Amino acid sequence: MKLLLSLVFALTFSTSFLSYANTATTDITVGKKVILQSKILNEDRPIRIFIPETVKDDQPLYVIYLLDGVEHFHTASGVVKSLIDYEQIPNAMLVAIDTTNRVRDYLPKVQGEPKTEFQTFVKNKWPDAGQTDNFLKFVSDELMPYINSNYSTNGYNTLIGHSNAGTLALYTLVNQPELFNNYIAISPNGWWGDEELKNNIIKYTKHPKGAQELFISVASEGARFYTGVLNTLVNLEQQIPTQLKWEYKHYPAFTHMGTILPALSDSLIHLFSDLIFKVTDEHGKFADVSLITGYYQALSDKYGFKLKIPQDVYVEFAHRQQKFGNTKKAITTLKHFTRDYPNAAYSHMRLSQGYTADKQFKEAVTSMKHALKLAKQNSRDPLLIDALQDMVKEAQANL
Repeated sequence: MKLLLSLVFALTFSTSFLSYANTATTDITVGKKVILQSKILNEDRPIRIFIPETVKDDQPLYVIYLLDGVEHFHTASGVVKSLIDYEQIPNAMLVAIDTTNRVRDYLPKVQGEPKTEFQTFVKNKWPDAGQTDNFLKFVSDELMPYINSNYSTNGYNTLIGHSNAGTLALYTLVNQPELFNNYIAISPNGWWGDEELKNNIIKYTKHPKGAQELFISVASEGARFYTGVLNTLVNLEQQIPTQLKWEYKHYPAFTHMGTILPALSDSLIHLFSDLIFKVTDEHGKFADVSLITGYYQALSDKYGFKLKIPQDVYVEFAHRQQKFGNTKKAITTLKHFTRDYPNAAYSHMRLSQGYTADKQFKEAVTSMKHALKLAKQNSRDPLLIDALQDMVKEAQANL
């Protein structure tokens, strides 16, 4: 019995010791923090910056500006990384602005006597509220120049605001619309009275400055949040500003704070949806690669910078062409893929598979060997390298 107990204790303690003896702990850092010394705001303003490590090519970045950086930075950075990794949005950087005085920076100035109960409360409670124009001057004259001079950006900017910050997003849209291309207002606080809201949208409609897109949502808050969003939509429908495209979504199953995650994901996917070409069977039957190259050239002309065709668009287009026996057209598509992504093992692997489908086995071997070479040069996952080695053997077996 004593021997049995000794063995149990020995196994217990030795297992515990072996489990922890070789462990190591390191910190995981997401993004970086910059302190901007703002002369306009007369304060130090913390800024959080995130660029996914998967963004490695030299394409200029879209910039997503996020208000309430402390509260939402980690949620938003996770969403942005996931959407970029799975090619739902293009390569982008996240710039989150920490809040120092919320009502001062985010809530518009009360014009004349308060028009709503909320305006009355804010005016009495926070006399320094309503300095939104000063905050936007900081964004346009200090923050944006800093970002554009220190990072490769393409001039296409998105603003995200939640609650009071969503109110600022709407205020910016109707007063300085050219500042951003996209506006995301998640559960914006119902700030304006009916007449104020109507006049703001009329002013925006009559004085277009470029073209903007708006994603506006509301959760289960009820009260002025729901009423404010619906009044905004009614006035947009009545005034019909031709320079604006808008999308509305209701999240009845989510709370005021809980709506942030789904709204972030849905809004970014929607606003960048034209960047992901939707391939159909009809395209596979009748079209060649000029359809997608022309589509992305038109988008490039629209936005003023070169847009790269996403990898998944190339792959899906070639797949549909192969599905209907257009193997020669598929090879042409995949050759374009390798020209756009010459250092990607994936593009050359796909071209090899295209050659195999067309029974061009010699070319298939050459492309697969090149894919393997690139994978090794780029220090890719050993499992991927092993799989490519097997694919090379399979391609050689067809000779």
